[in-house]
Amino acid sequence: MNRHRLDFAIVGAGMVGMAQAALLAVRHPDMRLALLEASEGTVPEPSQNYEPRVVALTQASRELLEEVGAWAEISARRACPYVEMRVWDADGTGSVRFNSRDVQLPNLGHIVENNVIVAALRARLEALPNVELVNGFRLESWWRDCGLWHLQPRGEQLNDIEELRERAEIVRTRLLIGADGALSKVRDLLRIRCQDTDYHQAALVCVARCEKPHRHTAWQRFLQSGPLAFLPLAGLGDDNHCAVVWSADDPLARELLMLDDQAFALNLEKAFESRLGKVESVSERFSFPLRARHAERYHGPGAVLVGDAAHSIHPLAGQGVNLGFQDVRVLTDEVDRALSRGLEPAHASVLARYERRRRGDNAATLKAMSAFKSLFGAGDLHWRWLRNTGLSMVDASPMLKKRIILRAMAV
Repeated sequence: MNRHRLDFAIVGAGMVGMAQAALLAVRHPDMRLALLEASEGTVPEPSQNYEPRVVALTQASRELLEEVGAWAEISARRACPYVEMRVWDADGTGSVRFNSRDVQLPNLGHIVENNVIVAALRARLEALPNVELVNGFRLESWWRDCGLWHLQPRGEQLNDIEELRERAEIVRTRLLIGADGALSKVRDLLRIRCQDTDYHQAALVCVARCEKPHRHTAWQRFLQSGPLAFLPLAGLGDDNHCAVVWSADDPLARELLMLDDQAFALNLEKAFESRLGKVESVSERFSFPLRARHAERYHGPGAVLVGDAAHSIHPLAGQGVNLGFQDVRVLTDEVDRALSRGLEPAHASVLARYERRRRGDNAATLKAMSAFKSLFGAGDLHWRWLRNTGLSMVDASPMLKKRIILRAMAV
């Protein structure tokens, strides 16, 4: 593909970046795109073992993946629908149960491994003639000239502007989209600051095989040190495997990481109150620090942020990638609207409208997750009574449960 004039360049080939490229390419087959990824080589195919990094896809996210033509591949590989979600407090008797029957739907969502989604999106992008996948493109610098962003990869140290204009390594685009994660290079180059909250927690993830089947239920227990989730997996012959996400205060997280598999499994089973019987085995554990970030603005001249480049949240509700997919849909809708009116997709009014539509929802979710984290981490008797009473009240109100489910599924 001729990189001298692209319509869109997306930096970052994670789930959100790939979905953004796919949706723009499908809706605008006459426009040219490039997806720029810093890493080298191809994405490894999903293995015959479950990957512990998973997402809880909402119905809205599934519909987006259906529109770009990736869902059939995902569901043919491994996607576990869950019909129920059970939440309870470790310090009390409060609990709530959400069921898809409450909203007359077949399920509440799907638990899918990250690498399954990435592999399906990459296969779809490779089949689209108006998209170029560029591996090993480490964005170093850029400049704006004649209404285009010129993107220079690391290692290209040419200074003569005429020579740079002729180099194939330099990507030129009408609209630059930063989908390059929480440590976004695009955000840094735009000099956009972030509001940053350190939760002083780490999320431990692994796959656990349990004695009892998960019954297509997502389980979450709120401990004072952080939430523990067991998320159902299916597709490899049984319903006894769950993806585990244990968010724990830093000292406890370090202790848990140092345990051998047997000791960790015993601690996990105890923390989960043996709801699925004995934890028979656990996979390799991974850990990552938990921080919340929110960009002070989502766009600059001819450039815009989506997904974790704009916002990243605590994983306790599993909404991070769903918020990113909603960014993708709204940005694409605004690009569609601009083109239908004869505006440039990078016009400041287009990007400002996208920010207005998304920033409020994202900020509200960020605040809600921080509030939940504080509420369920409080050991004071008053707070324990409040949260247990609140859970019980929600569980006793079919109308309130229905509203919560529908709100979550629309994210």
